[in-house]
Amino acid sequence: MQEERETMRRRLSLTEHGVVAGMIVFALLVILPLPGRARDQARSAACMTNLRLLTQAWLEYAADYDGHLVGGSDYHSATRPTPYRWVERPLYRDTDNPGAPPEGRNSPVPPMSDLCLEYRLNGIRAGKLFPYVQDTRLYHCPNDRTWLDVPEPYAAYRSYSISGTMNAEDYATRLGWPGYVPPSGYRAITMPDGSTHRLVLAEDYSQIRNPSAKFVFMEESAFTHNHHWLYGSFVLMGQGFWSWWDWPAPFHENQTNIGFADGHVEVKQWQDERTIRLTRGELISITQPDNPDLLWMIHGYMLDR
Repeated sequence: MQEERETMRRRLSLTEHGVVAGMIVFALLVILPLPGRARDQARSAACMTNLRLLTQAWLEYAADYDGHLVGGSDYHSATRPTPYRWVERPLYRDTDNPGAPPEGRNSPVPPMSDLCLEYRLNGIRAGKLFPYVQDTRLYHCPNDRTWLDVPEPYAAYRSYSISGTMNAEDYATRLGWPGYVPPSGYRAITMPDGSTHRLVLAEDYSQIRNPSAKFVFMEESAFTHNHHWLYGSFVLMGQGFWSWWDWPAPFHENQTNIGFADGHVEVKQWQDERTIRLTRGELISITQPDNPDLLWMIHGYMLDR
């Protein structure tokens, strides 16, 4: 475990370089009158920097807490409460905590009708990862115009979600509090060959085998689900193996930026027309047999244990 923590910290030595790179990209976006194509490329680069720094913060949190993963969902009540959440729902103050014990104080939360940008930013600042990044802009893709183009209460600001299997919401029941208690049950998925696979969670970094192939952060749009913000986490196979439940955001035409558990970020180019239409919000079934994009995502979602 000590060697694993040291490995994570060595990866984090790149953080300062990432911050500098992010500042340069933001400066380009603000100062220079870039043409359309160059502007889109600069925004995509800024988005990748966001994901890289968020993923590094995710690794640093795990290193600081003996390998325990930060809570990957913002659910604090109902059937899938998550302890030690990386972000919170919109809050009146960034010192509020709406959660259940052990950490929660059951702070009052704004009603949906009163949501505004400041309340959304308070929810980000109240999350457990914010002390590691100290910049709300890192939670927002520059190409995500939801908070500008969509009226409240649906003007979501945050553009990224965490995988449902990374200490997030994809389990049947969690056994009480305090946090990091093994879930009491897992969803069962019927595989294409007829066998059954349990969608177990990783609650500790050591439980992630082949972290370079397992994604953590995903671009997602709350507007495509008609949500007030990005609820919960990014979940797949909601209606069986060959089905989406959540799907990628349309921020970069036919591609999406994704952060992985070893700290690297990839640009995924979507190939199947069904995936592309789904990201655009067109009416199409979330059940898509033999979709290679969906299969690629599932391999990055399922944990190999």
